[in-house]
Amino acid sequence: MTDNGSDGPEDNILPFRKRGVRATSRPRVRHHQKPKPQFQHHDKVVRLHVRGLVQTDAFIRWLVEEATRLHLDGWARSALDGTMDMLIAGEVGDVKQMLEYLHEGPRPVDMLLAEEVPLKGDEPMWSGFHHLAPSQG
Repeated sequence: MTDNGSDGPEDNILPFRKRGVRATSRPRVRHHQKPKPQFQHHDKVVRLHVRGLVQTDAFIRWLVEEATRLHLDGWARSALDGTMDMLIAGEVGDVKQMLEYLHEGPRPVDMLLAEEVPLKGDEPMWSGFHHLAPSQG
């Protein structure tokens, strides 16, 4: 017998929890169960494939200036076949305005054909509008 009158060595160990009381189980929270929508802070996102005189410095400068003026996010990337891929994101009215500008072209003689293509879901996105390095395919 021990000097405090207990029956055995277990009585002088303080349990973390009281015996017989079980902690209530909570559902496990996983912070990354669902991926956040990629473009959740944009009202409208459009991916385009544009053909025409789109790889000139004047067109690229015009494109970035207009997109910046309309407060759009996105990018434009020249392809080896002379076309350009674009992603335009922003408020609905601003995106529609940019699409109209693209159909008209920076000058009346620039005939552009802009066709909408489905979003892949893995498109890069930054704040502001950027001209990216040409793609290899």
